[in-house]
Amino acid sequence: MSRQFRAALFVLLLVSSLLTFVSATPSSSRSAGNGNSPRLQKDSYIIKKSRDGASSTLPRRKSRALFAGIRGGGVGGSQPPAPVAPPPGTSSSVASMVNLAKNIIGGGMLALPAGLAAGAGTGYIPAYLLLAFSAVSSAYTFVLVGRSVEATRSRSFKEAWSRTVGPAHAWVVDYAITALAFAVCIVYACFVGDTFTSLLKGAGLPAWLSSREASILAVTITVLFPLTLLKDLSALQYSSYVGIAAVIYTVLFMAWRFWDGSYAKGGAFFAAIAPELRPRPAHFGPWKMSVGTAILFSMFSTSYMAHTNAVKFYNELEGRSVRRFWQVVAGAMGSATVIYLAAMTLGFETFGLASQGLVLNNYHVSQDVLATMGRIATAVSIIGAHPLLFSGLRDSFLSILPPNVVSRPSTWLLSTIVLLGGATCISLLCKDVGLLVSLVGSSLGAAIVYVFPPFMYLHLLRRRKDIHTSRGEILLLHATILFGVVSGCFGTWVALTGGGGGK
Repeated sequence: MSRQFRAALFVLLLVSSLLTFVSATPSSSRSAGNGNSPRLQKDSYIIKKSRDGASSTLPRRKSRALFAGIRGGGVGGSQPPAPVAPPPGTSSSVASMVNLAKNIIGGGMLALPAGLAAGAGTGYIPAYLLLAFSAVSSAYTFVLVGRSVEATRSRSFKEAWSRTVGPAHAWVVDYAITALAFAVCIVYACFVGDTFTSLLKGAGLPAWLSSREASILAVTITVLFPLTLLKDLSALQYSSYVGIAAVIYTVLFMAWRFWDGSYAKGGAFFAAIAPELRPRPAHFGPWKMSVGTAILFSMFSTSYMAHTNAVKFYNELEGRSVRRFWQVVAGAMGSATVIYLAAMTLGFETFGLASQGLVLNNYHVSQDVLATMGRIATAVSIIGAHPLLFSGLRDSFLSILPPNVVSRPSTWLLSTIVLLGGATCISLLCKDVGLLVSLVGSSLGAAIVYVFPPFMYLHLLRRRKDIHTSRGEILLLHATILFGVVSGCFGTWVALTGGGGGK
């Protein structure tokens, strides 16, 4: 990818992001009712301070809103229809926690060692601090979606957006979720290629059958395509537990290989792997930061990104409440953090600056039986999760199309072929999984994790005067949006201009 192409792509992403944020501004805020020219509107919040839980209104504090669109009354001052509460949830806290953990933890954890090595490298202290920050901030914005759902009784992310920001620009959510799901499908296809290439090479198949391209095409045509045609995915309901087991095994085998020194100089597999895969120790201190640190943070943003499913998790929670939802989210993201920290540290300690975009590629393809079992576990996890992910992509894509097109019998099949075929073709061309993970995290991830949830909740506060919060949280909501925009633009620029997401 040339620097000119990267720069052009960055400008395109930046312009489209700015247009998205501008278009998300309700029309009522762009022109005041008295005919004044468009300007930032002054508004106020009601702060709840009473200790006994009763509502109390403090003097309204005038402040200039960060986004002009955050006003009471919504688009044109109209209110959406009275919401109908979703049916009671049936998923226990433990089941919800396990499902959310698997939804969060994916093959992306195997790219984190390459994130540490990106650019001139990142020391463990800033890496761990950024990981903790990503976990806490992602958990907060995830729960923000739940709080918006509780207040609006929404059944989908799009409906929550319509009942908070306004229905006029709900297409923003459709396009963002569709783009994100499509990008993640591409990443999964890349993981399929890298994982099955190693497995097929280890089985002794000829090069033309075990190549990355042949692996992607073979698995897509014979396995993934038939699974995406299933309309009843209940048979995959236990894939979360299988995926969690696969993740735990992979981390344990990485720990074993680190402790037994099989890949260290003089170890059993050191001379057997290619020179570019052999460990290269990092000679920098624990506080080291570089341009690659932005790449690593973008990967963290992707690693905790499950916010488009937050509405589903909240509504399916048995005895749902914001407090109970907080417990589920904290448990799931806390577990994910432990897994990420272990995988990132063990992979980097074993291979250092030679860590590949998919660290499993560093391990010997045939002689290391534990690594082979890890690849099989990862492949099973990806195959089980892909149809569920693709189903969400197809639903989001169909919601964009006109109703008369969606009603045609052939649309469902054609959309499946086009979306799966498009993701497969792009994965054949892009071989750097680390770059893909960091690029998705810095662009779409930053918007969906750090911008959309607080943006929705600020609109909710302006619409619903019976919902109260503190001045500190209002500042936090604005700061989160600003942070998402700035970090997203910077991370995307670094990824596209050669910061290095992987090897």
